[in-house]
Amino acid sequence: MRPGRRGGGGRTRAASSLARSKEQHVAEPASAQTLHRLDASLKGLCYTTEMEGSSNTVASLPSPHDTTDAPPLLDRCLSSSPIWKRRVFEWAITFYTIKDVGEYFRIFPDVGRPFQSKDEADKAIDRYLTERKNLTMGIGLSEVDKIIQKCRFFPDGTKKRLKAGQAIDKRRDTTYQLVQAVVYKYNDHHKLFGDSAYEVKDVLGEPPLWEEDNCRMYMHMNFTAKTKGRDDLFFAEVTYVSGDAALAVNCCCIVKSFDNGPCFACGTTMKHPSDGIAYSGARRNGSYCLPFGSGPVRVTWCPDEDSDEEVERLRSLFGGARATARVPLEA
Repeated sequence: MRPGRRGGGGRTRAASSLARSKEQHVAEPASAQTLHRLDASLKGLCYTTEMEGSSNTVASLPSPHDTTDAPPLLDRCLSSSPIWKRRVFEWAITFYTIKDVGEYFRIFPDVGRPFQSKDEADKAIDRYLTERKNLTMGIGLSEVDKIIQKCRFFPDGTKKRLKAGQAIDKRRDTTYQLVQAVVYKYNDHHKLFGDSAYEVKDVLGEPPLWEEDNCRMYMHMNFTAKTKGRDDLFFAEVTYVSGDAALAVNCCCIVKSFDNGPCFACGTTMKHPSDGIAYSGARRNGSYCLPFGSGPVRVTWCPDEDSDEEVERLRSLFGGARATARVPLEA
């Protein structure tokens, strides 16, 4: 009889514990329960990224143009494969590599045809840079003049410091190239081809790189994209995975100008989806902005100096004698 009584007492305690658990769950605010479910969903769908070699299967999805109802989470999460990031500092170019649903690797900025492996894509980037290198750089110059030339010019001979009103080379606009990769993934994910496929029209501002208390880094961005007969405003959340070598697109969707989803980090000009079900950054706690961004490199030591003044200032900085002629590759 004693073992039976002990067993009955165990069942009573288990039932009591279960009841208390239910009471605590009921007492929890509905908004908190929603966030917990959101976190669980995002962990299951958005942060499991395929790094290389496995297949990328996309289910049949509703049309992205149908905004009558909020699309399911899977419809907005483009993280089934990452965006690989490769920053070439000497050139101030960041290359973004994606794998499409056909298992081919594509690179932004464009370096040529689609590639069959990540290794082949990396070699194509190296070849792209080698073919564009200006072989006359440094020839016939003193060591100081070589340093000055590297300070003022990229390896292809392009001048680093832009003139007033001069547009940046799109290859070196890091944010624009990232958005290009995101939009390609969006088209690929939704099976949008030809006239139905979106093209990047404009990136609305330089998105800051935020870091949350859990050391997760992410960016929120707005951009416009066009397709046949329409322009749309988009929101995207991009999260860093595997350090800063790869990124996951947790959310990419069309938003309206009146959308105002919750975010503790971005300013009021950033448009987040009002339903707030497909992005997670800065929803539960404050974030802080890192002191560096992902945008294009702009060398702007003295915006009012002309080329001769710039050369002489650099020569003085590096301890060289006054020049008798201009440094080559003047732009």
